[in-house]
Amino acid sequence: MFKYLSLLLIVISACKGGHKADYEVQAELQMLDTLQSRLNTVRSWIDQVNLAEIQERKDIIEHNLLYLQNHYVENKIIMTPETALLLDEYKNYGKLYKKAADSFKPIVMELEELYIQLKTLKESAYSKDYKKETFLTYFKKEKEDVLKLFDFATMVQRPVIETDMAYDRAQKRVETLAQELQIKRPPMEEMSAPESGEEDD
Repeated sequence: MFKYLSLLLIVISACKGGHKADYEVQAELQMLDTLQSRLNTVRSWIDQVNLAEIQERKDIIEHNLLYLQNHYVENKIIMTPETALLLDEYKNYGKLYKKAADSFKPIVMELEELYIQLKTLKESAYSKDYKKETFLTYFKKEKEDVLKLFDFATMVQRPVIETDMAYDRAQKRVETLAQELQIKRPPMEEMSAPESGEEDD
């Protein structure tokens, strides 16, 4: 927060010098619009992510994995490669939702701060009372911060949206598997592990 306040004070103090031509102002505004477009994209991802829902999904995944793993171990059931791949995929969704949930509020806070910064720079560009070099100095800093946030959100928020249907399919398959185990009947493709000491025919 303090870094943004410091930047605002420096920009304000730097607002002196010769006026700029209109074409220079338009160029600066276009540069800022490019950064704002990135922020708008991040906001669109945030708006599509329901924090309460992904937290609930994370808890459900943890519960289901614990139940299934305990059942396979306690009943000495050999897991087929297909089931193992399903559970690995399911576990990865849990990791994805945990990371997305933990980073949700920090991303929102940083997003709002950067919107304020861009608005301040736009107002300074319109006023045309500071040097081009001053604008470029602070534009470079804002660009670094915006791209850093954009890249982070690309890794932790966008995948939540893009994998939504795939998660639903995996969830249904895991629920079916758990139901079969709950009635104490292993799935047809699963085979019980041989007892220790039992010889092959």
